[in-house]
Amino acid sequence: MESLKAWAKGVYLVAVISSAALVLIPKSMQKQSKFVIELLLLLCILAPVAGFVGKPQQVAGLRLGQDTWEADGFSLERFYALEVQRRVTQLALAAGLPIHSVQVEPAGVAPEFSATKLTLYLTVSLYEPDGEVLQKLRELIATQLDIDPGNIRFEGFQE
Repeated sequence: MESLKAWAKGVYLVAVISSAALVLIPKSMQKQSKFVIELLLLLCILAPVAGFVGKPQQVAGLRLGQDTWEADGFSLERFYALEVQRRVTQLALAAGLPIHSVQVEPAGVAPEFSATKLTLYLTVSLYEPDGEVLQKLRELIATQLDIDPGNIRFEGFQE
């Protein structure tokens, strides 16, 4: 979407600058200037199309193989895991727990991903008084992220 916005902005700027240039150019050169400006505008409009045609082997981040389609550096499963990690870290920090890391094991096929196992590694050892805080955090994570509370574990981080 950003590339489309950048392209539209570029075409708009070329049109505005071209119209300003036409005002400044003498009448004797208007015909030639108009021709050059129209070619420049046409080039700006068609440049992305020429770029797409020039690269038939890669379309929208997917490299087209002869036998398989391969994702090129992007995985919905990895994105889901990173998003769950981010949200769990935010919830744990808001609860006052020092989090070292979060490990997520996603399962399922897009768009129906779910976390089969979620492990939070705390930077401090677990004490019995923290049990109530951990239980409330477990319930909050289960509610917010739709994860089975039995699949959420807390462990002390061992270096």
